[in-house]
Amino acid sequence: MVQNGDRDFAATELPLIIQEIVDDLQPLLTPYEAAFYWYAFRHSIARNGNPHVRLSGKALRRGLVKSSYSTALDNSISEGKVRDVFRALEVIGAIRKEGEPNRDGTLYGVLIPDEIESCRKFRAERSASAPKTEVAATDIDYYNVRENCVKVYERDGYKCRYCEKQLTRFTATLDHVKAVASTATTASTTL
Repeated sequence: MVQNGDRDFAATELPLIIQEIVDDLQPLLTPYEAAFYWYAFRHSIARNGNPHVRLSGKALRRGLVKSSYSTALDNSISEGKVRDVFRALEVIGAIRKEGEPNRDGTLYGVLIPDEIESCRKFRAERSASAPKTEVAATDIDYYNVRENCVKVYERDGYKCRYCEKQLTRFTATLDHVKAVASTATTASTTL
């Protein structure tokens, strides 16, 4: 995990992050907690890749969750319930208070399941209880296993072996984006 919000997310990683939220975090949350987390995620990582967002209890009380059981004009949840949900999300590790409150709200860091200890435990328990199936060694493509790709990236220091461009865990791919051979062929045919 990168400390102090020095991480940044690419749009191409969002589908995997959303899948991990649904599979690993959502089962650990109550409906209110899930609604608050998705709101924070939507207004931080999903909006601009930045994991930080200012959350205001007052705004969340008014607009985020409406009770279907009440017909009152002021159909918001209580201030105490908002505080309880924030506290629960902090205990789970889904959000982390990063700053002091001001009139725009409190600065929170929104964490993804890979960074949340309870999600990692839940994932490990789920995979341990999953039935094991035998797969022939020839049926597994080494480079389609996420952990193997990470090993390759780390071996290369997150640098492209062809063009030496510095990459991140979000921009790294196993293949050079523009083939070197086709670039050389194009350059030689234009001379």
